[in-house]
Amino acid sequence: MRYKKATPRLTVKFVDSDKNDVLFEVKDRTWMNVGEILNDGAIDSIMKTEWKNKNLPKNLMILVVGEFQLT
Repeated sequence: MRYKKATPRLTVKFVDSDKNDVLFEVKDRTWMNVGEILNDGAIDSIMKTEWKNKNLPKNLMILVVGEFQLT
């Protein structure tokens, strides 16, 4: 038995670090294009667009998630 990914696609999760609440997800990313959104400017822009008219969290955690299944 070994672990395998069902899909090569990844999910990027935006999490309120203080409350451990997932705010939203960016799905269907690859390893190659995850780096496009992991910089200060992109994160700031994404948060202001996706979380507009809401109180922005003080601390933000970005997680890249790949799911593996035991086969």
